[in-house]
Amino acid sequence: MKSVNILPFRPDISNFLPNKRLKKVFTFFVFSCFVLLNSSCSRLNEVEGLKVEIWQNGSPINCNAFERNQQVWSIQRLAFFISDVRLSSENTEHQVQLSSTPWQTDDVVLIQPHFADCGTKSEGGDEISQDELAILGSLKTNNYLQFLVPVDIETSEQLSFTLAVPFALNHQNPLLQPSPLNLPSMFWSWRSGHKFFRLDMQGPNKHWVFHLGSVGCSAVSTMRAPNEECVQPNRINFQLDKKRDGTKLVMHLDRLIANTSMQKSDSCLFHSGQESCSVLMSNLKTQDVFEWL
Repeated sequence: MKSVNILPFRPDISNFLPNKRLKKVFTFFVFSCFVLLNSSCSRLNEVEGLKVEIWQNGSPINCNAFERNQQVWSIQRLAFFISDVRLSSENTEHQVQLSSTPWQTDDVVLIQPHFADCGTKSEGGDEISQDELAILGSLKTNNYLQFLVPVDIETSEQLSFTLAVPFALNHQNPLLQPSPLNLPSMFWSWRSGHKFFRLDMQGPNKHWVFHLGSVGCSAVSTMRAPNEECVQPNRINFQLDKKRDGTKLVMHLDRLIANTSMQKSDSCLFHSGQESCSVLMSNLKTQDVFEWL
């Protein structure tokens, strides 16, 4: 008969074999590690906001001057309001709540990028006032859109926002509004509301401006708010597809001012007969002035 080798049973060895309780502990440990690892990976994709950059001819503007048509132009003031920020993927869309800071309410942010001094001399520049510096906490610039809670940017495919202040906030008493909606430099009147976009530039013996806001607003006086939307609300909605990692919002200055002569008479304050306003509005709507990179 062929012998069979059998490991003799030892009762003490059974003490080292896992029982049901140990199996549960081990399973819970493995599951917890998986959850923690998965959460850590998710946080790597989350961002706390978007950086805003101003570009000219495909590159960031690093200082307050640039050349156009063999002339040097200096940027004296560039600021704009963004509201109703939303992120969407294939099946979902949600509004992004903003942090409350001197530059933001929970739904509106004022972008005023920083431009280093290029050594150009400005004439008639509209510097930010001491009162506004006090409101903004001594910060002259803001090039960041800050979220209240981090957002998973990797799963988001489209960024949408409105270049404007919402009607419900646009015509309130500016003295009672929170910052940045109480800044005089970005306000026309109680009746007309805020300047949604402001660009002031200085060229060779030329001063050129573009101030965008609602026009045709009806109220009993300039110190009263309209009861209904203005004839030309001039709120522009953008829907931007993500082209890179989604951490940067770019505004192309050259695309905005395309097809304008940049003469004094070519400025746009939405007075009657200013043809440049139609050109600039068309550029905003058709020239990919904003990109999500």
